[in-house]
Parts: sequence; C-alpha cells; structure tokens
Amino acid sequence: MDKKSPDELLEEVKIHQVERDALDRVFSKFVSMSDDPSERSVGEKFSWQEVSKVLRQLGCPLSKSEVQLMIWEVDEDLDGSVSKQEFDTMYKRCVNDKTGLEPRKLFDLVQFMMYDKTFKGSITVEDTLQLLFVRNGKTHLETEIKVLFGEEETTSDGQEKSITFQEYLQRVNARDIERRKKNRKARKA
Repeated sequence: MDKKSPDELLEEVKIHQVERDALDRVFSKFVSMSDDPSERSVGEKFSWQEVSKVLRQLGCPLSKSEVQLMIWEVDEDLDGSVSKQEFDTMYKRCVNDKTGLEPRKLFDLVQFMMYDKTFKGSITVEDTLQLLFVRNGKTHLETEIKVLFGEEETTSDGQEKSITFQEYLQRVNARDIERRKKNRKARKA
C-alpha cells in the first residue's frame, strides 16, 4: 500500500459548489478592499492591508504584525500575499484538519465571512445552515449550531439570534481547545 503525500491527500479534499461559491465571494471581497486599482482589476491576490480593513469593519482591529502573521501562516510562496491557490489550500487544510493544529486565524475569518453572505458583520443560524449541512451532514448539523449559537436559536423576544465576529471567534476557539484536549487524551491512552 502506497502512502500518499500531504499534497496528494489535500488534492482529494472536495469543495462542494456551495462552499466554492462562498469562497469565491470572500476572496473577491478581500481583493476588492485593495487601494490599488490594478490589484483590484487583476484580482489574483490580497495582502495584510485588505485583511486588516475587513477586521476593522467587523469591529476586531488587530495590529499590523498580528494580521501579517495571519497571512504568513498560509503564504506558501512567501510573497506577502494570499493567492487564490493558497486561499483554497488553507481552506482545505482547515476543513480536513483532525488534529486541531492547523493554523486557523485566517480560516476563522474566512469561515465567518462565508456565512455572512452580505457582509453585514453578524451571522444568524439561518446564515450558517447551508454551509454547515454541506460540510457536516445532518448528523452533526445540530451540534455545530449549538457550538456557534448556544442552546437557544432565538432571543428572549423571539428574534433570530445573531452573533458578531468576536462572539464567533470566542465560540470556535473554545471548541478548538476542547478538540485539542480530547486529541491529547486519546494519544496518551
């Protein structure tokens, strides 16, 4: 039996059309944030400046070095930018990561933006359903919704519950910490 390389395994990871459409929308959003008209027209990559603008719009400004680290984690050719191929590779690595050790800072931002189809700065259960179902199937859909929104999907006045990017990050980071703890215990056993 031949062992496959990490790149070969990554090639086998399928991106559903719903995910592809959302990824393309988010990539285009980053590119559109460029101050350089030639970069916007070419639309091939984005850098830390565009990510920083998006984070500020989401009420989560980070320092230049923190945003540059987000780019560096996925920048395979070390040109200081994220190409479409690097963007897709980052996504595939993170959705296929069973260890919880894959760098996720940019992925978490991208995932939130995939849910937030109109870039309004918050997401609801309804916003997440299609992508969560495609990725997790019916059996894990409810679990993922509870991770993101808690037990109640509506507010006390009956409105659909929404969460901001900062709330989203708190919840997915808590889940990721729990996953790593479980993986560590399983390795020790």
